[in-house]
Amino acid sequence: MTVSNKSLIVAIAALALAIAAAVAAKFLLAPPGEVTATAPLNTTCDLQAGPCSSDLPGGGRVELTIAPRPIPLLEPLHLSVKVQGMEARTVEIDFTGVDMNMGYNRPQLQRDDKGQFSGQTTLPVCISGRMAWQAVVVVTNSKTKVAAPFRFITTRE
Repeated sequence: MTVSNKSLIVAIAALALAIAAAVAAKFLLAPPGEVTATAPLNTTCDLQAGPCSSDLPGGGRVELTIAPRPIPLLEPLHLSVKVQGMEARTVEIDFTGVDMNMGYNRPQLQRDDKGQFSGQTTLPVCISGRMAWQAVVVVTNSKTKVAAPFRFITTRE
């Protein structure tokens, strides 16, 4: 075997390894299932004042509570979600800035003995002082993944 043949074999092996790594990364790092339905935004509820609920497409209802209130920044927040009329396998809340990218913040909540879901997160400080947030409750069961968006405003002290 000549040097050029060995180089060709090494290059082919490296290419095959790179392709295998890319395929593995696609399957291992891909987010689980796409959202199958999204509830309309409930514009009449204020999470700063208390719990908010939304009717889910296809039936069911989700209620989100964030405490303490007013919702602080850089402090632990207690998150609570009640799901009614739909079997929930997992519940996550995706927090995003409405007008500014504030990074990835999607805690997965844990089911308690009453069938409710709870967890914690912390919201970062926005340099502008006032921040509009969207909290999307994502409920997954064996057949569907539905989302219910809620919005709220925080201010820096």
